[in-house]
Amino acid sequence: MPLSKDSLKALAEDFGVVLLFHGTFDSSPSMLGNDFHNIAPEKLFKQLESMTRWFRFVSIDEYCAASDRSGLAAVTLDDGYRSVLEQGLKVFEALDIPVALFLNKVFLEGKPFWRDKVRLMITRNWVSAFERQFKGRFHVRADQSFYRYTKDPRNNSVAVEQALDEFLEDRASEADYSAFYLQGATMLKAHPLVSYGSTRSITTSCPRSLRSSSGAKSKRTDAS
Repeated sequence: MPLSKDSLKALAEDFGVVLLFHGTFDSSPSMLGNDFHNIAPEKLFKQLESMTRWFRFVSIDEYCAASDRSGLAAVTLDDGYRSVLEQGLKVFEALDIPVALFLNKVFLEGKPFWRDKVRLMITRNWVSAFERQFKGRFHVRADQSFYRYTKDPRNNSVAVEQALDEFLEDRASEADYSAFYLQGATMLKAHPLVSYGSTRSITTSCPRSLRSSSGAKSKRTDAS
């Protein structure tokens, strides 16, 4: 639900925010399913432009180093979908907003991301067959969808991915996501507004107030 102007103004008076995005495709690829976190560039522009009235956008490094983050905002993008540089970058250029791309190792290696395998299972209507094959293997609450319980912390993500790979072994051609990923350093653009890091580095390079919901002066929000 979009925040009103008054809510944004009040938020900026007491907090800094870190916005988290994933995909910035013009239209979310059907192969990635309905659960994929995507924001179209036009909507992204409107969202960020509205925030510039109350927040000053800075790099993630400047944000982390600030002693008072009230009224500051930073933009991060997780995983490494190609749309960020091919379609989303024009938005950040237009608004002169620095961004940090936290890259997933499997993307750079050209391998499918395990969450995209989950989305593939859903879009191909294979969930029932998977659950019959691996019945009793994972913890499932009655109110949890396949998408949610595969991410439940009680279920080891490595074990989930191994089961997915076993199921998809004879369907490998269906799981080609290479067209959506930034693969290798040659696809990464050197740009004054763009910095790169690992998806793990947010937990080691930034202070606890950014990483934890208990931080009184910082909020990290999945904005897509």
